[in-house]
Amino acid sequence: MTIAGDAAGSSLPLLAALRGAGSDVWEWDVESDRLSGTWGFARALGYATELQPWTQADWDALIHPDDLAAYRRAFDLHAQGEQPRYAARYRMRTVDGGWHWVDERGRIVERGPDGTPRRAVGTLTDVTAQVELQERADQATHRLQALARHVPGLLFQFRRDADGRASFPYVSERCEALLGVDAEAMQHDAAAMLRKVERSQRELMLASIDESARTLAPWQLEFCLWRGGERRCLRGSATPRREDDGAVTWHGYLEDVTERLEMEQVQRDKLAAEAASRSKSEFLSHMSHELRTPLNAVLGFAQLLEIDRVSPPTPAQRDKLRLIRESGTHLLRMIGDLLDLTRIESGRLALQPAPIDLPRLAGEVVAMMQAEAERAGVTLAVEPPPALPRALADPTRLRQVLLNLLSNAVKYNRPGGRAWLRLHPGAGDDAGRAGVSVHDDGPGIAADELEHLFEPFFRGRRGLGAVEGAGIGLTVTRALVEAMGARIDARSQPGAGSVFSVWLPVAGEPPRG
Repeated sequence: MTIAGDAAGSSLPLLAALRGAGSDVWEWDVESDRLSGTWGFARALGYATELQPWTQADWDALIHPDDLAAYRRAFDLHAQGEQPRYAARYRMRTVDGGWHWVDERGRIVERGPDGTPRRAVGTLTDVTAQVELQERADQATHRLQALARHVPGLLFQFRRDADGRASFPYVSERCEALLGVDAEAMQHDAAAMLRKVERSQRELMLASIDESARTLAPWQLEFCLWRGGERRCLRGSATPRREDDGAVTWHGYLEDVTERLEMEQVQRDKLAAEAASRSKSEFLSHMSHELRTPLNAVLGFAQLLEIDRVSPPTPAQRDKLRLIRESGTHLLRMIGDLLDLTRIESGRLALQPAPIDLPRLAGEVVAMMQAEAERAGVTLAVEPPPALPRALADPTRLRQVLLNLLSNAVKYNRPGGRAWLRLHPGAGDDAGRAGVSVHDDGPGIAADELEHLFEPFFRGRRGLGAVEGAGIGLTVTRALVEAMGARIDARSQPGAGSVFSVWLPVAGEPPRG
C-alpha cells in the first residue's frame, strides 16, 4: 500500500476504516529517508504533520530515550532477516511534554539487490489506555498479594456508656498499621480515630453509631480517612449488645478495602473498554455499508464504461478501467475480510451449520475459480473423491474458506503450475472426520514462515512480490474453520508446493476442537 500525505487514491475507504478503529498506517522510503502516513495519531498529540516532511530521525526524537534502543534493535533484527517483521512498544512525547504509549508494527516490503532495505510499511496504535489499565490492575494486584501475607484487618471492642462516653476496651495490634493511630492511644482516646476520618464523613459515622445503639441493628459503614498523608477507605462491621448498666458494646472488625474498591473500579473500566470494543465493531459494521455502497457504484460505472457501445473506450482507456475495477474489487475483498475478522473476535459471527455434500461443493468452488486460474496459467482439478459422509459446516463460510485457499494456491503458484482439491476421510487423531485438502505445486513456503502463516498481517517473503493482499485472509480462514468446530493445518516444502487441509466434523457427530 502506498500512502502519501493523509491517504492515497482508492485506499481512502480502507484508511478511514483503520483510523476509525484507532490505528494509523505509515510508509518509510529508506533511500530518501521520508516518512509518510495517515498520521492521525501524531496530530492528536499536537504535531502539525502536514507542515514538513518527516524523517526517521524526526520520529526517533519523539521516542522516550529509555525505549529508543529496544525500538531500534527490533527493526535491526527484522532488517537482518532474523524476524519476519518487527513490533515495538514505546512512549512517544506529546507537544505539551506528556507521554503516550504506542504499539508499532511493520515490515520491509522492498530491498535492494544487496538486501539493503528500500521501503517499509506498518501501523501505529495508541495503547496508552490499555497500558494504564494494566498498570493499575498490576498495582492493585500487588497490594492485594501483600495484604494476603498478613492479617488484613483490625479486631475491636467499642463501648458507649449510658451517659454517652465512648471507649475502645480492646483493639488488635493492626491498629496503627490500619488507622495510623497507636493502639494504646486509641484505648485512652476513642476520638483519636474519629479525627482521622474525613470531615465530610464524621457526622455520618456518628449518626450510624447512634442508629445502631438505638435499634441494636448490626453496624456497617464504609468511610475514608487519612493515614500518613494517604487516603484509605475502610469497611467496618460490628454486632451491638446492650449491657445491664445501659451501655452498648460492639464487637467488630475493620478492614482496608482501598485495593478492593480500586479493583472494582478497574473492573468497571474493563467493562467500559469492552463496550468501546463493541462500539468499534459496530462502527466497522456500519462503515461497511458506507464503504461498499460507493465502491460498488465505482465498480458498476467502470463496467458500464467498459461495455459502452455508443462511446466505446480506447484500448488505453480500457486498461485504465480494468485497473479501476480490479483495484476496487481487491479493496472490497479486503474490507470484507476485515469485517469478518472483527465479527469473529467479538463473537457476533452467525453460523448455520448443515450437512454438506463435499464433492458437489468442491466442484462449485473449482468452477468459480476457473477464470482466475486461466488468467494465471494454472490448471485446476478435483481428485475423484472416495465415498465420504456428509460434513457438518456452514455452507457459505466453508465455500469462503475453500475459495480463499484455492485462490492462494493460484496466486502464489507459477505459470504452468497446478492446483487441485482432494477429498478424503480423516485418519489418526482426525479419524471420523472429513478432510478437504488444497494442493499446489508452486514454490512452497519456508519452514520458518509456516508457524506464522495464520497471524494477522503476516505475508512473509511472498509479500515482497507482486501479489496484492493485506495479510488477513488466512487469519479469517482459520477463525472461520475453528468457529465451525473444524481444524486447519498447513505443510509445505520449498520448491515442491504446499498443502492446506481442513478437517470437518461429520454430520451426526459432535464437533471436536
